Amino acid sequence: MNNVLFLLLLLLYVGVLALVGFITSRGASNKTFFTANKSAHWLLVSFGMIGASLSGVTFISVPGWTTSSGMTYMLMVIGYLFGYLFIAKVLLPVYHRNNVVSIYQYLGLRLGVESYKTGSLFFLLSRILGASARLYIVTTVVQLLICDVLGIPFMVTAIAIVGLIAFYSAAGGIATIVITDTLQTALMLLAAGLAFYFVGNAVVPENSSYFEFLSGHQDWHFVEVSGPKSWWRQLLGGASIAIAMTGMDQDMMQKNLTVKRLKDAQKNMVLLGLSLIVVNLLFLSLGIFLSEFATVNGLDASGDALFSSIVMHPAFPAALPIVFFLGLLAAAFSSADSALTSLTTAFCVDFLPQSSQDSIQVRSRVYLGFIGVVLATMALIYSVGSENIINTLFTAAGYTYGPLVGLFSFALLFERKLAGWKVLGVCVIAPIVSHQISLWAPQLGYAIGFELLVYNGLLTLLGLLAISKRA
Repeated sequence: MNNVLFLLLLLLYVGVLALVGFITSRGASNKTFFTANKSAHWLLVSFGMIGASLSGVTFISVPGWTTSSGMTYMLMVIGYLFGYLFIAKVLLPVYHRNNVVSIYQYLGLRLGVESYKTGSLFFLLSRILGASARLYIVTTVVQLLICDVLGIPFMVTAIAIVGLIAFYSAAGGIATIVITDTLQTALMLLAAGLAFYFVGNAVVPENSSYFEFLSGHQDWHFVEVSGPKSWWRQLLGGASIAIAMTGMDQDMMQKNLTVKRLKDAQKNMVLLGLSLIVVNLLFLSLGIFLSEFATVNGLDASGDALFSSIVMHPAFPAALPIVFFLGLLAAAFSSADSALTSLTTAFCVDFLPQSSQDSIQVRSRVYLGFIGVVLATMALIYSVGSENIINTLFTAAGYTYGPLVGLFSFALLFERKLAGWKVLGVCVIAPIVSHQISLWAPQLGYAIGFELLVYNGLLTLLGLLAISKRA
């Protein structure tokens, strides 16, 4: 399709988001930016969080994952649900009871200032890596569809996309994002649904139903008994990743903290877990259709390139690439805008004095600073490259979120004191030891999968116990 059309769609889409941003940011204070004045409706937050949880990584990578892993990722998604139930029953009551703006304030109340700063620091590292990876994968598609033909370098494309995101979200913060996430989730699901229908229609025989075709396909297998993707590792990894990357992550929890009542925030988490099971089943099933279409038509497409390559095929209606492109933008923007907001919130609340926290000018400078950091990280990812970003992202999360799991677990389980910066040393050493174990374990016939996060968190917890004192 014409790259000029995609460019016009991009500008039109950002124009709509900018209008929402203008409306929601009128008279906005830092309190509005950080908490939306705790006035958001829980159902709106829950629906919007589907898009934020999926992001461009799910939109692009999950369909391409079926060729190598089948449907085994679904067990991980079911593990997410158990993790979300833990968040609803254990973590959310703690955050609401202590009336925190940054969830790492809880670590400060329980364990002291050093634990507070360490927890927030590891969040900043984790979210910078995650947001950069998500933005990178979508930028590559925009580069392919629009910028390559125009001779625009990749980093110029990246700067333009991040600049457009800042254009609508920098002023209103979380108050804007609660609304825009709803629109973006709807677009993402519309794109996936239409692709599922059209690609499925192209590969499913007339005498067979979609379900019959999928259930009889060689990639329609959910359970592996052994190996890194065995069923118990997927469930355990999914639950731990949900707890860490949602319940101990300022980005995701900041949305929940915009809801005034605890009961409503808890309903949000349960509904989110159930919704993600349905939505990820849709994306994985779409992946089977896409891989089958590629095989039948002799196309060389796999991994992260599978969805974006096939959806542009002339066999499909012109409307499909348009909706796909809008869905892709929605996936990228829904994760990037909230990431920049949460990074700014955590840094302002956790590291700046109260006088600076109340300054809109200071907050704006911090926001711009994180834009620069994210762009630099994207440049690093671009120089390295990766065939499948989702696998890389979860592996990195196992290292960076492990210390957060250890810190929060210690705060919840033990009435002991942590004093001094030894806590930072423990949180740095635990991921290093975890990495060494992951290299050493295969020699004993055990390859560590996504449960790496659990081992990392456990090592951090044991280290914290070793340096702690009785209260």
